[in-house]
Amino acid sequence: MFYRHAGDKFIFVFIGLAVLIYVSYKPQYHLRADMPPGFFSATKTSSLMNRGTERRIAAAYWESARMDVQWKYPRESTLPFDPPVEFRVIAPALGSEASDPATRLLYWHRLQEVWLLPDTWARHYEWNFGWASDPTASGAQWLKDRFDRLFAFH
Repeated sequence: MFYRHAGDKFIFVFIGLAVLIYVSYKPQYHLRADMPPGFFSATKTSSLMNRGTERRIAAAYWESARMDVQWKYPRESTLPFDPPVEFRVIAPALGSEASDPATRLLYWHRLQEVWLLPDTWARHYEWNFGWASDPTASGAQWLKDRFDRLFAFH
């Protein structure tokens, strides 16, 4: 038999708060601030001064990936073959080589190589109440993600 007690309503409040915290406090992934080793690799024939310029160009493209690209493509997705318009460097101090289409394509392909590596990403837990704007769609997406995770063939 179920007996009602005066404290029963607090149990429901506690359960509701626990569910709210579980749904709203989620990990968010962002590209790390430091450039991964696979993104920059100087050629053996380049001089020490040229290698410094190459490192600054690579750092500028990495910053473009952090500021513009990571918000456009999810962490688990593969990047398209051609770089998006947002992936660019406009820095006169780096020279014309930095904005050259061949250099841009080189660093886009290097970003594709490191994109799916776990060391490329940093995980931070954040409050996210985005599900509250459309709970039905958010719930359906959550169910789809769980279903895909359970039955995914990797």
